[in-house]
Amino acid sequence: MKNLNEIVEAVRNYPGVVRKKYAGYFSKLVKAEFYGEDAAYMKFGEEYIILATDSIWHKVIEADLYWAGFVSILVNVHDIYAMGGKPLAALNVVSARSKEEMKEIARGIRDACEKFDVKIVGGHIHPDAKVPSIDVSMIGVAKSILRSDTAKTGDRIVFAADIEGKPHPKLIYNFDSTKKSKDVLRNQFESMVEIAEKKLANAAKDVSNAGLLGTIAMMMEVSGKGCKIFVDRIFKPKNVSFIQWILSYPACAFVVTTKNEEEVIEIFEKHDLTAEVIGIVTDDKKVLLKSEGDEALLFDLNLESVLDIRE
Repeated sequence: MKNLNEIVEAVRNYPGVVRKKYAGYFSKLVKAEFYGEDAAYMKFGEEYIILATDSIWHKVIEADLYWAGFVSILVNVHDIYAMGGKPLAALNVVSARSKEEMKEIARGIRDACEKFDVKIVGGHIHPDAKVPSIDVSMIGVAKSILRSDTAKTGDRIVFAADIEGKPHPKLIYNFDSTKKSKDVLRNQFESMVEIAEKKLANAAKDVSNAGLLGTIAMMMEVSGKGCKIFVDRIFKPKNVSFIQWILSYPACAFVVTTKNEEEVIEIFEKHDLTAEVIGIVTDDKKVLLKSEGDEALLFDLNLESVLDIRE
């Protein structure tokens, strides 16, 4: 049986979760149309154009410039596939203190673009910067869209991930499974395209810096729902602790809510991902954790907000 109180404390105090409040706060200030989504989309003929953008956390940049460059592409790839799309091209804005920093950041960006078949089509460089920074915007295309705010009561929550990898040596909450061939990696991500086009999921989201449980809580909040999470069903890699894993940003991981859980799991497994039903969507707006006979409240979304979207 898992120590649920320890899990609650770890998740609620994790910076990747705490920082999400500012996303909602700023979205309200600018009156963003796609509230709580990691990407935006618009209809274009018979398809959808997906737009994503991300800025890399300074702690990642300080730890490893190459990985920061790589992740600047990866996180946008994640966001586009989570909506059922395929990434096409990217723009970047990079600040660096020297040519050496530029080269290391660029090496990471180039390697990630090669892995995920994304073209860099332009960008902007700030030389002689006081601190390095990396921002990337990406465009993708989809035939069918998955949103994260459309979970339905009674949906099963399916978690899928590549657990064949290891934590970054300097960033223990970054789980790297990207050392595989580009064909394997793209096949894994395109599981979401198949699920979207077959309309098998009601809602979907990639597992972000908020970790697995933080990501699920955000889905529930924007959907106006709650959930029960059966933590004993959460699989993990052999080389990380349970707490470390649920706080991690995995290089390939998604959560979907669905009434077609068996077919969804079959698709994930066909695409070389591990997948399991780990919860059920409820209508009480509470995120509850269950382990054997024990139960703990992670978030009461009637009274608090993960994304600061309460008026």
